[in-house]
Amino acid sequence: MKIIKDKSFLVSFETAVLQPVRINNKVYTKVTNISGETMLVGKKPYDIVRQSCAYYGSSFQQAKNLSRETLGNYLKLPIIIAHDYGNPCILIPLLSPKSDLNVWFSLKAIDGFHASKGVCKVLLTNGQTITVETSANTLSKQFGFANLLNTHFLKRMSHLSYEGFLSTRNQSSSNKF
Repeated sequence: MKIIKDKSFLVSFETAVLQPVRINNKVYTKVTNISGETMLVGKKPYDIVRQSCAYYGSSFQQAKNLSRETLGNYLKLPIIIAHDYGNPCILIPLLSPKSDLNVWFSLKAIDGFHASKGVCKVLLTNGQTITVETSANTLSKQFGFANLLNTHFLKRMSHLSYEGFLSTRNQSSSNKF
């Protein structure tokens, strides 16, 4: 496992999972990429998420507010970190986002999940399985919220490509000539 000590890691579309790891009473983050590569980053998962939001031009609070506007006032809402040409990078928290024990999953990295003796096994698109201390019901709710957020975001972005806004404006201005 590669170790990143300079704390420069940012979430990207390649990021699959951010898992907290305690080493000598300090919390680090085990990052699993969609390619299957893992690395240890010298900061907490929440700090990585917060700094990634800032780097991509938003803030954690703004991302949280967008999720609340879209989904309602629930706890542990998924957030959009950034987007690339209308393709959102959505992260799903399993606990309170600020909790040192919180695990974050990328929506696009989850292939499936199932309950297994008091834990939940999450199958990633790369074939790896990650075991987390949460119920399948909790993960199912979080996964559903993330998909609703994704759908809402894609609908918003589709307005950019509709000609309806331009043609209405153009028609009203062409009537003057």
